Amino acid sequence: MMYEEGCSTGAAANAASQRLDWRLMLPVFIIVSLDAASSGAILPILPFYLRHLGASPLVLGLVLGTEALSQFVAAPWLGQLSDRFGRKKILLASQAGALVSLFLLALANSVIFVLLARILLGLTAANFSAAAAYAADNSGPTTRRQAIGMLSAALGLGGMIGPGLSGYLADISLTAPIWFALGLSATSIVVTSFWLKDAPVPTQPESHSSDNGKEERIDRKALSFRNLLASPVIRVLVVVLLCHYFSYGMFSSQLAVFLGNTFIWNEHAFGPKELGYILTADGAINILAQLFLLKWLSGYFSERSLILLVFAILSVGYVTAVFADNIPTLAFAVACVSTGVAPAWHWRGRHWLQRFPCTCRSNGRASSWEQHNRLSPSPISSHRSLPASLSGRACTAPGSAQ
Repeated sequence: MMYEEGCSTGAAANAASQRLDWRLMLPVFIIVSLDAASSGAILPILPFYLRHLGASPLVLGLVLGTEALSQFVAAPWLGQLSDRFGRKKILLASQAGALVSLFLLALANSVIFVLLARILLGLTAANFSAAAAYAADNSGPTTRRQAIGMLSAALGLGGMIGPGLSGYLADISLTAPIWFALGLSATSIVVTSFWLKDAPVPTQPESHSSDNGKEERIDRKALSFRNLLASPVIRVLVVVLLCHYFSYGMFSSQLAVFLGNTFIWNEHAFGPKELGYILTADGAINILAQLFLLKWLSGYFSERSLILLVFAILSVGYVTAVFADNIPTLAFAVACVSTGVAPAWHWRGRHWLQRFPCTCRSNGRASSWEQHNRLSPSPISSHRSLPASLSGRACTAPGSAQ
C-alpha cells in the first residue's frame, strides 16, 4: 500500500515536472511582449525623427551602429551580473535604463542627444537575455522547447503591436510613439517588480586564496577563448553570422531611406505609418515561419542544408529589393527577407534556452563550487549551466550540435 502511494506520488511529481508553471512563465511572457512592443514602437519613427533633426542617412547608420556596438560591449557583463545577482534585479536595472533612454529621446533637440539615448539603451539592453535565462531557470529539459516557443511568440507579438500602433501615433507627432513606448516600458517595470518571482541566487564559497582564485579565473577565460578559436566549426560559424548580421544591418538601417525615396503610397512618400505596416508584416511572417515553416522544412533538410536555404532566400530578398519599383515586388522582397531572418531568431532563442549536457573545467578539473553543484544540484544551479551570456567558462557539449 505504501509502495503504491509512493509510486503514485512519484508519477504525479514527474508529470508536474513535465509541465511549465504558467504562474511563473506568464509574467516573463508579458514582460518580453511589452519590451518588444516598446522597442518596436521606436523603429518606424527613428529614421524620420533623425531626419527632422537634420541627420543624414550616414548619421542614421552611425546611430544604429553605435547602439549595436554598445550592446555588444555590455551584454557579456550584464549576463554575468544576471547570473550573480539574479534575473529580476538585472531586468529591473535594464528596464530602468530603457526608461531613461526613452525619456531622453523624447526630449532630444539635437542628434547628439538621440545618440546618447540609443547608447544608453544599448548598454542596458539585457532584457531578452535575462528573460531567457529566467525561462531556463524555471523550465526543465522536457519543457525547454515550449519555453522557447513562448518567448518567440512574445517577441513576435510585441514586434507586431509596437510598430503597428506607432505608425498611427506618428500622425499626431513624431514624439507620440516615443511616449507610448515609454509607457510600455514603465508598465514592464511594474510587472517585473510586483509579479515576477526570482529564484534566490546561491552564494559561492570563498576560495582558499584570492591569488589562486584570480589565476583560476584567468586560466578559465584563456582556455575558453583557446577552445573557441581552435574549433574550425566555430570559426566558420562566426564568419557566417558576421556576414549575416552585417548584411541585415545594412538593409534594415537604410530601409526607411530607401522606401521614402522610392515609393509613393496614397499620393505621398513612404513615412512612419507605411514603415510601421511593413514591420508589422515582418513580425507576422516571423511568427508563421517559426511556428510552421521551420518545423515543416526540418523534416526534409538537415540543419546545414536548411542554413544554405535560408541564406538563399535572404539573397533573393535583397536582390529583389534592389530592383523593386512597385508595391507587389517590394512585398515579395520583404517576405523573403522576413522569412530568412526568422530562423536566426529561432536558433538564437533555442541556444539561449536549450540545456546541453555540459562539463565545465578549469585546468583539467572542476572547481570546488562546480563539484558541489554536481553532487547536490539545486533548482537554480542545475538550470544555470547555460548562463545569460558567455561567462568565460570552457564548455564541452558532446552530441549537442543540432
